[in-house]
Amino acid sequence: MSFIRRTAPLKWVLAPELDKEQVAALVAECNLPDQVVKVLINRGLDNPETIHRFLHPQLDDLRDPYAMTGMRDGVQRVTEAFCNNEKMIIYGDYDVDGITATTLLYMVLGKLGGNVDYYLPNRLVEGYGLSKDGIDEAKSRGVTLIITVDTGITAIEEVEYARSVGLDVIITDHHEPGEIIPKATAVINPKTDGDNYPDELSGVGVAFKFAQALYQAHNQDERDLDEHLDLVAMGTAADIVPLVGENRVLTKFGIRQIARTTKPGLKSLTFVAGLMGKDISTGQVVFILAPRINALGRLGDAKEAVRLLSTRDEKVASEIARKLDDENKRRKEIDEITLREALNQIDEVVDLKHDRAIVLAGEGWHQGVIGIVASRIVERYHLPTIMISVTDGEGKGSARSIPGFHLCEALKECEHLLIKYGGHKYAAGLSIRDDRIDEFREEFKRVSVNHLTDEDITPKLHIDLEIELTDINDHLMQTIEEFSPFGPQNMRPVFLTRNCEVVGQPYMVGRNHLKMRVRKGDPVFDVIGFGFGQMAHQISSKGCLVDLAYVIEYNTYNDVTRKQLRLKDIKLTAGNLSTGFE
Repeated sequence: MSFIRRTAPLKWVLAPELDKEQVAALVAECNLPDQVVKVLINRGLDNPETIHRFLHPQLDDLRDPYAMTGMRDGVQRVTEAFCNNEKMIIYGDYDVDGITATTLLYMVLGKLGGNVDYYLPNRLVEGYGLSKDGIDEAKSRGVTLIITVDTGITAIEEVEYARSVGLDVIITDHHEPGEIIPKATAVINPKTDGDNYPDELSGVGVAFKFAQALYQAHNQDERDLDEHLDLVAMGTAADIVPLVGENRVLTKFGIRQIARTTKPGLKSLTFVAGLMGKDISTGQVVFILAPRINALGRLGDAKEAVRLLSTRDEKVASEIARKLDDENKRRKEIDEITLREALNQIDEVVDLKHDRAIVLAGEGWHQGVIGIVASRIVERYHLPTIMISVTDGEGKGSARSIPGFHLCEALKECEHLLIKYGGHKYAAGLSIRDDRIDEFREEFKRVSVNHLTDEDITPKLHIDLEIELTDINDHLMQTIEEFSPFGPQNMRPVFLTRNCEVVGQPYMVGRNHLKMRVRKGDPVFDVIGFGFGQMAHQISSKGCLVDLAYVIEYNTYNDVTRKQLRLKDIKLTAGNLSTGFE
């Protein structure tokens, strides 16, 4: 994981003060620490029932899959395919969400007795989504039914083409629909108009709901699907969807399933990633496992990743896992080169004093890494960013956004300049003729200026609660751990403690990380600040006072486990200097 320096200090935003009587009543009724109750209330959990359901989720909390529009039509068509021994193909995407969704439905339909195959487009040849080339390939394999996963909701022309050559299409997707919905046999997407399904699922989450419905329709025990929750957790965590509601339940139980998975491929992957025998968190999925699964899809052909996750052959699994690990190392090298080129280009084409969006383009940039690089630029500059890779006169772009700026809505205002686009609020893709990139850059910057205020482009650190170091004990920490899995809309709580005394001499470790100890009252805590290494010389004097924004966690080193504060930001009380790091 890289740590990128922000160009402006973080604005600390403290949660509002709460009614003391309300807090005291919930502390007594729920038998929870005062600090935990305050965090929960500020997150909208303000009665014993919702608090209990949050801290102790159950698989029984999952919604009825038939509450999703299009589900019955999809199940009926697959049932017909079973009865007629029709050949089906799962048409997926090449990212972790698409790969896990493809693997899930491929294994489920196969177990139910279906004649099923899978197809993932090559990122570098076909690009994203359902394509005529892919449909022709399905037709050549004797397929009569295509089931998309994590894609298809904007494939209007492609679905019409599939119908014209005699193929039915079931769309399962979670991306934003356009004004027109494809005329598929069934469209299963929580975001389609008229659908009141409340959860913002990942692509693999929608695929899992489809699997649930199929199991119900064919009188199968739904709990047999639990073995595939490992796939659901990986795709959901990697796709950065909100980890609340149904996503939280699926990920919580899925993370546990990763540790006890029966899939040889996933076992081999955790081994090469150095996670075998360790507790798995969403952070480890996102930053360690997911990049390895993504690597083949980013650099070319993702089908091997599906083969890894679906194989029962341990030797094959080990070989593919090592290949993914090697490809991930190569991908990192390409990332770093592309990032350096992008940062150099920013100096030439971006006015950071006035622009509220960044659009960069490079001849031959690898399409598989520009999304990652765009995310890192957003992290640094806190501006919506689009990276465009240009090859043979056409640009393929990946876009990433910030809170308060809906990418798809912004791209819609520029659609007259694009060949096509799609995605959701925070991430999107597009294609464009290279002779229109400069015009598009100006238009997108105009749209961003119209929609983003100075407040929007100010990076913020939301602080859950101000506490004292004396408040930190095992009971508090263990209860906080019950908030997991952590992710969007359910981040690990951030605490603030003011006027902490630095004990001893801070120092830098690794490439740019700060290590120090602090005291306020009797307790003394270790502090680690990833990306804060340059602060070591600024906090130079013993007894220096600092305000700390941090998360609390356990750190095990040499078989010794200690409480640790992990910095989110730091301010020197003298001069009120902020690092601007996160």
